Amino acid sequence: MAKEIGKVTKIDNSWMDIKVPSNKGCSSCGLKSACTFSGPDDAYRHFMVPFQTDIKEGDLVKLVVSDAAQNLSALIIFGSPTLLFFLSYLLINNYIQASNSEVWSVLITIVLYGIVLVLSNHWLSRLSFFQPKVTGVEKYKRNKTLHNVLYNNNH
Repeated sequence: MAKEIGKVTKIDNSWMDIKVPSNKGCSSCGLKSACTFSGPDDAYRHFMVPFQTDIKEGDLVKLVVSDAAQNLSALIIFGSPTLLFFLSYLLINNYIQASNSEVWSVLITIVLYGIVLVLSNHWLSRLSFFQPKVTGVEKYKRNKTLHNVLYNNNH
């Protein structure tokens, strides 16, 4: 399970917005713009989590994301283009028999991949299986560096 520590920046009705500093892997990833957890800037990611009564704005909280949810998300993001390409290539070669079938396959794959990403982000992000879970409030003194980063007024 992936464990992160973030700051509750806003509580609105039944949801909490939690700001988590991006890790080193996020900053070097060329595909971070495709990630559903990327925030408005490269320094932070934002999570919307169901509200829990014992948490207040400004608290540092521990978040847990299941390994299965991470693996399935990675499979959708990185595995679906290959599957879509083969399906579109087979469809064009066997049923439509168009000239330049490779070019048409690539174009159809790009369109279908965009649709898959939009729909999966829309539907799967609403499922509790893919939502990070808050497991508790982090004590401020145990992680002073993270505390300073999260409370920096520039972000």
